[in-house]
Amino acid sequence: MGGWLAWTGSDDDDVALDKLRGVRRLVLITLALEGWAALRYVPYSSSPGFYGAIALALGVCALLGWRDRFAAGSVRGALILELVMVVCAFPENGNHQYLAIVWLSLIALARFGVEGASRRASADEARVALQAIRWIVVGGLAWSGVMKLRYGYWLGGEFLSFRIATDPGFAWIFAPLVPDAELARLVALENRIGAGPFRAQAPLLVVASNLTWLAEIVLPAGLLWARTRRLALLGSLLLMAAIQAGAREFFFAGLMVGGLLLFDARDRMRIYVPIAGAGYLVWLLWSDLAAWLGGGATP
Repeated sequence: MGGWLAWTGSDDDDVALDKLRGVRRLVLITLALEGWAALRYVPYSSSPGFYGAIALALGVCALLGWRDRFAAGSVRGALILELVMVVCAFPENGNHQYLAIVWLSLIALARFGVEGASRRASADEARVALQAIRWIVVGGLAWSGVMKLRYGYWLGGEFLSFRIATDPGFAWIFAPLVPDAELARLVALENRIGAGPFRAQAPLLVVASNLTWLAEIVLPAGLLWARTRRLALLGSLLLMAAIQAGAREFFFAGLMVGGLLLFDARDRMRIYVPIAGAGYLVWLLWSDLAAWLGGGATP
């Protein structure tokens, strides 16, 4: 299957079916666990019964959707539930929710668990869905880089300086790049009215800031070229890890890492999905423990 969709790669029948099965399981698990995590935050915490019921239903979809036999109903059910959640909570929605909705819509177009002559058609559907998902990953990364360049606050490191001043996680991550005096100055600014200027004076911080938007534009282009795809994939995974070390958008990162792994010639989802699920659970338990020890504050 050629055309511009195939610029992101093409998979053999068995690999395509296995990969899409993995994506289906990843999205369903992510939404199920994210549904419970969201109950800590406004507006979800204001209606715990309603959103808790949605989280429970998403959990049922994740359990049933693990098997191909119940895949179609589970995917469509989760899609409807997530749409309800997004509409009711709008505009307080996470970017991973929109991403999951689009991916579920694509997954819903493919059939699972069919044999005989229909298996070939099912593999073709899976292949197209995977290519579309990979294009979304490419577009998302590149658009993020373009917007960083467009806003301009990454050129001089102002955005990272602000995050260092207002987020202890960022301060800890970037401490090796910032001299002690500069780090102390930024942290002291905090997030008060009139605070600033959030101007980076550490050259390494400015370099890291510009490398971020540059990598987000260049690496997706490398994913579209077969000769550079493996190297671009490795670079994209490292970039995602570096960004999330400070941002800690675990559910968004979980989906995006899964989307990036689809660029590998082999099916990596079989190994990644259990790891991602375990990572979600560890993070949820750790967050609950931290909130309990901190008197209700969620990290």
